[in-house]
Amino acid sequence: MNPVDETSAATTWSTPVPAGIALIGAGAALLAAAAASFAEPPAMVFIGIAAVGLVVTGVIALVRRPRIALYEGPRIAVRTITGRVDLTPDDVLKVGVLHTRRLAGRSRQLVLDLPDDRLLVFGRWDLGVDPAVVADALRDAGFRGDAESPAVS
Repeated sequence: MNPVDETSAATTWSTPVPAGIALIGAGAALLAAAAASFAEPPAMVFIGIAAVGLVVTGVIALVRRPRIALYEGPRIAVRTITGRVDLTPDDVLKVGVLHTRRLAGRSRQLVLDLPDDRLLVFGRWDLGVDPAVVADALRDAGFRGDAESPAVS
C-alpha cells in the first residue's frame, strides 16, 4: 500500500495528550511510593509493577498518535505498536460499531473488518471520542459499513 502524506490529514483521532501525561505522572508517583515502602518488600514489588504498568500505558498512548487518521482519497492510516497500516475502502470490508453491556454500563467499540480475517477494534480510549462518531465519519468518507451492529450482552 502506498504511504500517505502526513500533512494532508483531514481528520485524526487519538488518545488525548493530557490522559497520557496523567498516566505517566501517576506512574511516577507510584514509583516514589514504591521506593518509600522499602521496609515492606512485597508492597514495594506490587506498587512498582503497577507504576511500570501506568508509565508504559501512558508512553504507548503518546507514541501511537494519531491512532486513526482519515485522508483525502479516502484513505485511513492506523497506528499500532509495530508501525502504521494504510487502508483504502477496498481494504476494509466493513466499518461497524459494536455495542456491549456489562453489569453497570454500556460501551461501544469501532470495528474495522479486514478481508484477511483480521479485526481492528478501537475503544473510546484509543480514539478520544465516541467510536460511533468515527464510524460515521469513515462511512461518510466512502468506507462500507453496517447501519448499526447488534448489542452483545
